[in-house]
Amino acid sequence: MLIAHNNILFLSLKKIKKCILPKNGGKQSQTSRPPAANMIRFARFSPRKTQGHPPMTTTIGFLGAGHMGAAIISGLLADQENGFTGKQIHATCRTPASAAALKQIHGINAHTDNRQLVKDCDYLILGVKPTQMKAVLDELATYDLDDKILITLAAGIRIEHYRRILGDDAVIIRAMPNIAASHQASLTGVYSDSELDPEEEALINTIFSAIGETAWLDDETQIDGITALSGSGIAYFFRLMQAMLDAGERYGFERDELYDIITWTAVGAGTLALDNNATPPEFADYCKQIAVPGGTTEAALDIFNHANLDRIVDDAMAAVAARSRAIADELTRDW
Repeated sequence: MLIAHNNILFLSLKKIKKCILPKNGGKQSQTSRPPAANMIRFARFSPRKTQGHPPMTTTIGFLGAGHMGAAIISGLLADQENGFTGKQIHATCRTPASAAALKQIHGINAHTDNRQLVKDCDYLILGVKPTQMKAVLDELATYDLDDKILITLAAGIRIEHYRRILGDDAVIIRAMPNIAASHQASLTGVYSDSELDPEEEALINTIFSAIGETAWLDDETQIDGITALSGSGIAYFFRLMQAMLDAGERYGFERDELYDIITWTAVGAGTLALDNNATPPEFADYCKQIAVPGGTTEAALDIFNHANLDRIVDDAMAAVAARSRAIADELTRDW
């Protein structure tokens, strides 16, 4: 066995000063965020920088607390620096049993009454699926939304579509996190065409910093780009890793050994990328460092180049963006 036990593997990780995964073996910490979320530098994304914390009278309501909503709730409560408590967080669920479970796990206000949620909360996070959004908006349109800020996590559906139902004065924030939110390592693209004051921006930054890093976007069309790059992007890496795992069997390794080898190769690549201070940073710089002329790595990269990997990736990302728009058009045709 190349790697007999996980603890042997983790002994070698102590040499890695900047590790993408938590030090507790991949489990989420209840008191701190994993280093990865703190290492990502978003000055390149020109995020809106705010000072201080939102007031502790602020309340956040999750209308739909599925996997992503639960990840945000966990992150908000785990990050002691933001000062949020369970009393400030509300959520509605489809069934009383689900609400009771959510309340027991997180110590928040959970129930099934959307009207009460809207009444009690300053910020409303719409965590329902795009196919469920129309029914939710129709219900919200019957409530008093004055001074409410709505944050939607749904892909594709544009701000104009929300305002067709909620009215032109509705303050809508679009946010696109990814699956790594469950480990507080998501890149979340955020966009709004509303004028937000510093306190409101600080609150939104706090929400999404709880699951990783926040990148404010300049144009709503960039949400499609974030969806293609980050929202779906993690699957691209896993697809390559799966191909490496399948191909690696010919070299005599067990599947669990291959999994560890490939995972920590990915960790190494991510760590190097986060430590790149070049201006502008290019991933190709690392390829040049690794692939010496006439060497083994160059032979592999030549195969990628001959297969036109750049075109494959470009086509794949374009397909994501196009599908996101198509789904939104299908869903909102009668809005």
